[in-house]
Amino acid sequence: MSLVELGTAMPAHNGQLTTPPTPSSTDDLTLSRERTKNPVNDFLDRTHPRGGVPGWKACFGARYESHLVAVIVLSRPSSRHLDDGSCVEISRFARRDDRPANTGSWLIARARNWARLEGYDEVITYAGVAGNTGQLYQAAGFECDDITTADGGGWSTHGPDRDQWADYQRRRYRYEFGEQVVRIG
Repeated sequence: MSLVELGTAMPAHNGQLTTPPTPSSTDDLTLSRERTKNPVNDFLDRTHPRGGVPGWKACFGARYESHLVAVIVLSRPSSRHLDDGSCVEISRFARRDDRPANTGSWLIARARNWARLEGYDEVITYAGVAGNTGQLYQAAGFECDDITTADGGGWSTHGPDRDQWADYQRRRYRYEFGEQVVRIG
């Protein structure tokens, strides 16, 4: 399937669809702090089963020649029991299918560093929608600490033609920073 069929092709100035350039490795990527929601939500609408987000604490992009290759969105925890200021949640991670190997781990590591520097004790995220089992989070050092069966009766789009999904295993992954060792000299 081509990028045009996947919806990742971008309109050019003349109205024609163009395929964004493809990086060959994570060494070609540039980290960007995304501050504008519209381009990020457009990317999420094309690449994530749940689409865009209304807001975030931080959003980072992996870019190649100014084109988004992947994004990670960090938000307040969706669980009110975890929303005590010590935890931040990866609410969206999305990437183009033609991204380089290890783009996810590369971007998650940088988001984790931001969370640690901001004073958070842990980062959590959930996996399960659209066949996502969380292998990416395990590869990035997260541990699965909860598995529940989620009701698939929710929706992933707005309006009368809402898409629904089957019940799925929802997994919560956690990365705890623990004690930081400070070395002087």
